[in-house]
Amino acid sequence: MPSYGETSNRGQFLDGLGYYWAINDYLDTKVTTSFADRKGFFVKVYNRYKKRYWYTGNFQFETRQNFKSSLPKEDRDISQLNQLERTTDYNIRWSHNQTLRNDQSLRVDASYYSRGDFNRETGIDLSQRLEQQAISKATYSKRWKKSKNSLSMNFQLKQDLMAERKIDSSLDNPFFVEPTRSGYQLNKYSGTLPSISFRHGQTQLFPTKLVKKRWYHNISWNYSSNFTNKLRTYFETVQDSNDPPNYIWNEEDTTVYDGILNHNFALSAPQKLFKYITVSPRLSLKSAWVNKSFDGYLDSETNNKESIERTGLAMRTTGSLSLSLRTQLYGLFPINIAEVKSIRHVMTPSVGYSYTPDFSKPLFGMDLGYFQTIIDTAGNEILHDRFSGTMAGGTPKTERQSMNISVNNVFQTKVKSLEEEKKIDLFSWRVSTSYNFVAEEFQLANLQSSIRTKIGEKLSLDIRMTHDFYKYNFEEDKRINMFNKNENGFIIPRLINAQFSTGFGFSGKRHKWAGETTPEAEEDSSVTEETEGLGDFSSFPSSQSSTGGDKLWNTNVSLSYSYNNANPDNPLKSFWMNTSSSIQITKYWRVNYNARFDLESRDMVNHSFSIYRDLHCWEMSINWTPSGFGQGIYLKINVKSPTLEELKFEQRGGIFQRRANF
Repeated sequence: MPSYGETSNRGQFLDGLGYYWAINDYLDTKVTTSFADRKGFFVKVYNRYKKRYWYTGNFQFETRQNFKSSLPKEDRDISQLNQLERTTDYNIRWSHNQTLRNDQSLRVDASYYSRGDFNRETGIDLSQRLEQQAISKATYSKRWKKSKNSLSMNFQLKQDLMAERKIDSSLDNPFFVEPTRSGYQLNKYSGTLPSISFRHGQTQLFPTKLVKKRWYHNISWNYSSNFTNKLRTYFETVQDSNDPPNYIWNEEDTTVYDGILNHNFALSAPQKLFKYITVSPRLSLKSAWVNKSFDGYLDSETNNKESIERTGLAMRTTGSLSLSLRTQLYGLFPINIAEVKSIRHVMTPSVGYSYTPDFSKPLFGMDLGYFQTIIDTAGNEILHDRFSGTMAGGTPKTERQSMNISVNNVFQTKVKSLEEEKKIDLFSWRVSTSYNFVAEEFQLANLQSSIRTKIGEKLSLDIRMTHDFYKYNFEEDKRINMFNKNENGFIIPRLINAQFSTGFGFSGKRHKWAGETTPEAEEDSSVTEETEGLGDFSSFPSSQSSTGGDKLWNTNVSLSYSYNNANPDNPLKSFWMNTSSSIQITKYWRVNYNARFDLESRDMVNHSFSIYRDLHCWEMSINWTPSGFGQGIYLKINVKSPTLEELKFEQRGGIFQRRANF
């Protein structure tokens, strides 16, 4: 339903003037416009299509032409928009999902913005205003179930909508990123065009149908390959010619392409030892093929190692060996307290050993050629990695022999109610660490631990901690290669990181009002098999569509606390709380309140209210954000039926008033 009004910011305006056309059973379109004599005009075209069991999708085009902010308001006349200074922006979005024959599928999600601040300037919802990236992607997949093969092809492009604002040094630009060094890069576009993956699933090396299998029948293998062609467009900081020099952004962007083909092969042979211990040896190989490498040389003037790019195919194969042992231990504690009959403890200890060779040295007496040895003027040897700086990444040049230790604990209880018994998970506790036998220092890795629990549907708890076994030297302001021990000589790990999050909810039931029954869903005769699922055109999701249920009130609270003590002289803390409450005041009135608090600084970040009133065939909603960037109020009275949703009355204030709202 169109609406009109007048504000100091937009002048006289007409919003929501449009036309809807159901072209056929598979396609419809809607055109909506907004005119404001001091702002300009806004047009939105939304098309939907669907063929049941085959494909579905939508196409959306939005454009706006506004007067430039520098043009005085008294000189603005919408009838002269083409002759006056103006800005033209547009946004295109396309979504398509299609199921093809023989286990094939195609999905496309694409978007394009002519200006980076389009969402910020036109969005009403908080999530839309904060969206600073446009991500377009297309995926095709094919599976061959009998042969365990699968193929997928992906295209993805990510655009930083605020990239140009971040390099704009205008005084009134709050998004400007101040350059502090030369060579810093800020991505404008990045993506893969394309990424092609092939995978062959786990397959027995010696397949058999025998019931009693020999040990070699458990040997299995899998293979995967992935080709990736990456595109990146970026802005880079440079040094000007002033004395002293300053760092500035180069306004000309640079585009580079890079590619890699990875082959991954794994061989495993899990076996049972003494019936209770699972032993799993594994061999992993990875071969990376890249389209360039870098040769190293010594700069005779600076005596520094430099590199020069060499185009052409370069291959590198690396690998590792691993062996793991795993078992499960069970403990049962008979407890007969009320309905609790017993508590079970399931412990899963695991010990693993992994070996990765030093690929800078000859392997089996053969020089792999991944490194060059350069001698400087002082006679020192400098290793140059030919693959560093490519998509293959640096080549491992440090031998690694590590032992991984982890213990997973699950505590459960058996509860008997009347004649029914059920098992309830109380909590889980996991601890893990590792030891590198060939590391020169800090051989023992940090101790990672986590505790998780969920009690019914009311409370969830997640605790994660990281402890460091080594001391921290306050004078040198760094950790040192000495265990942190107490006066008795026992190693006491230091807590360096902790994260705590929990969520819980409360609710109270209400008595049914006189004559109240549970309403049944009405069937819309206008929906056919072909058009089912097209949805509706509403800009605001109908979250207020029902006051049903037996709850008088409910409140959900989530808490998140983090503590970083990696540097004991400067510990970092954060503490957040989110609340959401709803009260069914009467049979037809409901009030919602949402808020976010920074408990560390004792500050309210944002909050909002909403009021809902059921008017039988109609409904009323009021959304109010008292403060912040999204401050505003929005009143809406509309028909409940989706087919008559345009029969509505609206009043707006704040951000809802300053922008076209349809």
